Amino acid sequence: MGFRLLLLTLGGFAIGMEGFMIAGLLPALSQDLNVSISTAGQLVTVFSIVYAVGSPILTMWTGRVERKRLLAGAMLLFAAGNFLCGLANIYAVVFLGRMITAAGAGMFSPAAAGAASVLAPPDKRGRSLSMVLGGQTIALILGVPLGTWIAYTLDWRMPFWIVGVLAVLAAIFIHLFFPTIDPSETVSLKNRLSLLKRPLILSALVTSLTWGIGIFLVFTYVADIFGQFGAAGQTITILLFFVGIASFAGVSFGGYAVDRFGSTRTIVLSLFLLLGAVSTLSLLRYIHGFADPLIVGITAMALWGFSGYAFNPAQQHRLIDLSGSMSGVVLSLHNSFIYLGSALGALFGGLGLKYGSVNNLGFFSGAAVLLALIVFGISYRISKTETVINRTEGRIE
Repeated sequence: MGFRLLLLTLGGFAIGMEGFMIAGLLPALSQDLNVSISTAGQLVTVFSIVYAVGSPILTMWTGRVERKRLLAGAMLLFAAGNFLCGLANIYAVVFLGRMITAAGAGMFSPAAAGAASVLAPPDKRGRSLSMVLGGQTIALILGVPLGTWIAYTLDWRMPFWIVGVLAVLAAIFIHLFFPTIDPSETVSLKNRLSLLKRPLILSALVTSLTWGIGIFLVFTYVADIFGQFGAAGQTITILLFFVGIASFAGVSFGGYAVDRFGSTRTIVLSLFLLLGAVSTLSLLRYIHGFADPLIVGITAMALWGFSGYAFNPAQQHRLIDLSGSMSGVVLSLHNSFIYLGSALGALFGGLGLKYGSVNNLGFFSGAAVLLALIVFGISYRISKTETVINRTEGRIE
């Protein structure tokens, strides 16, 4: 099982590197393509919107495709989008490339999570999900700082070529070594969306949405948040390296904590820690004379990585428990809600930069995380009274 999960981890690494390195590339990209930072930030928004809307639709269209073929094909589509970004000399081409990468990622991620849950025994499911998500955290540790450094020392296009090559390699390895997994029962788009009529499922997914807003509202513009204190390319690279290490620790802790203490406690703890982390980013301007704002800020972002990545395996585990045999559908909706949150976070952050101050982004993010805590509390109360989706037949009761 371990080697098979590593193949999914490699795909997650490529997606994570591309998805997170964009924040470090925005200053160089915007200058070269002659667009504003807020306009460049919409490259995050378009990726997230295409992912959010496209993932459930593409999951439905590919519902009858054997999982190995689907995973390999999704990686090739993801690679094509990255190669297009690497060839771009105008903003519109990068915009189109990000749309294509989002489509590939939107097919791969829910299929990978579903495959991981099938391959793992029930008592190891949390750790198997965290292992797949670990690819993205490894990308934060190694890929994102490296991509940012390459962008500042060579060219911002080069990291896209590197990610494209990694995605092609992942597709080849999955095709050669991944086991054949039959697709789960195909569900129409109407039935997929009907799941949102259930207060239990909807409230759980809105928790994912508001968490995504809080996470990406600050991360998309992390270079601007730290730029006010003199941080440039090298400092941002170091920052992202520490964030990556903390994120890897967080996803490992999240998988262990779910198996040991349950998803509810893990989710609550991670959200409270995240609330403290993002709020601290708006307090950095007030600590001059008491502490180094860069050191405190890097510490806050490390806590952001730890708590943010501890949340996701716990949330996925909870959604699988709530949805039973419909877990593949609900996980695709979960990913869609996260990326919709990413789009809204980037949009709100861009508006905050345009009409306000970078110092307010942490407070805006904190408000979103606080809302996530409130919605999760509502979802938890509903779960005590509502009958969950039938686990054996996959139908709504």
